[in-house]
Amino acid sequence: MIVVDETCCICGNLSTFEIMEGAACFREAKCSSCGARLRNSDLARVLIDEIAYPSSSLKDCFHTFKEMRILEAQASGPIHEAFKQLPGYVCFEYFDGVKPGEFVDGILCNDLEHLTFDDNSFDMIITQDVMEHVINPDKAFAEISRVLKKNGRHIFTIPFHEGRSTIFRSELPQIHHGDPLRSSGALVNIDWGDDIGAFIDKHGMKTTSVIAHRFYRPEEITNVDQSYEEYLTTERIKYFRYNSIVFVSEKVEPE
Repeated sequence: MIVVDETCCICGNLSTFEIMEGAACFREAKCSSCGARLRNSDLARVLIDEIAYPSSSLKDCFHTFKEMRILEAQASGPIHEAFKQLPGYVCFEYFDGVKPGEFVDGILCNDLEHLTFDDNSFDMIITQDVMEHVINPDKAFAEISRVLKKNGRHIFTIPFHEGRSTIFRSELPQIHHGDPLRSSGALVNIDWGDDIGAFIDKHGMKTTSVIAHRFYRPEEITNVDQSYEEYLTTERIKYFRYNSIVFVSEKVEPE
C-alpha cells in the first residue's frame, strides 16, 4: 500500500513510501529506494532544515555536519548509516545489565538518564522513538540538556498522543514496542501528550514541533487503555495509529 510519493531525505531519491496492506502505522512506511522509514526521512528533513537548508537529503549535505559533535541514541538505522563516518559522531545503545561507558561487541553502552559525557559536549542529540521508554524523563531531559552545548539541539521523534495529557504507565497494563535488541520488545513507560514541552523546557530547553505528515485526527490516535484487548490480539503495525511529528528542543540560556 502506497502512503506517499516524495523525496526521501535520507537517500535523496524521489521514492514511494509503502507499507503492508491493512497497516495503520503509516509513519513506518518504507522508502522504495533505501528502505528508510517515513519517520526517519521526516527527522532527516528537520535536521537539514535546522542545519543544512536548502539541501534535499543527508547524502547531499554530509559535509555540513563534519564540524559538529553529534550523539545518537542508537547504533543502527538509516541516520546512523549516513553519519557513522563523521569524525564527531558518537552512537550508543542501552544494554540491560551493562554499565554505561562499557562496550558490548564494539558498541558503546549508555543510559539517557546517566550519560557518561562531559557537560557542553554535543551540538546535536538524536533520539528516534526512545523517550517513551525512559523511566525517569526528568533525569533524561536534564542529562540531554547538560551534555548539549549552548544552542545545541535535541531532535527527536516519539509516538505522540495528540489532544491528551502525558500518561505515566507504571500502574497501567504493559505495552511494548518492537525492539531489535529484545525479543519481548521495549516496555513503554510514558504515553507522551500535548504537555511534553513543559517536561522538557524546565531543563533549560525551548521545544517546538514539526508536523511532517498528518494521517489522523487527535481522537483517532491510538489509546491503548481503551482498546487493550485489541492491542493484545492485533499485529502492532495494524494497531498503532500516530502522525509523523518531529520535535526540536534547543538549549537556551536560563531566564
